[in-house]
Amino acid sequence: TQSYCQGVIIELKRLKFQANLIVLENKGLDVILGMDWLTTNNGFIDCFNRTVILTHHHVKTIK
Repeated sequence: TQSYCQGVIIELKRLKFQANLIVLENKGLDVILGMDWLTTNNGFIDCFNRTVILTHHHVKTIK
């Protein structure tokens, strides 16, 4: 990897989250949000229901 995008805004359900992204060769994916990002945003992966729950810094929870 040679490219890095710092402070990228990702908008989910009208809530803005910040991410630092590493640019990879095209693998057919738009963005991969890793464990560090999920931890920072209080992410909870619910495998049974196939959902991800995030808590925005304004204490709003989204699915």
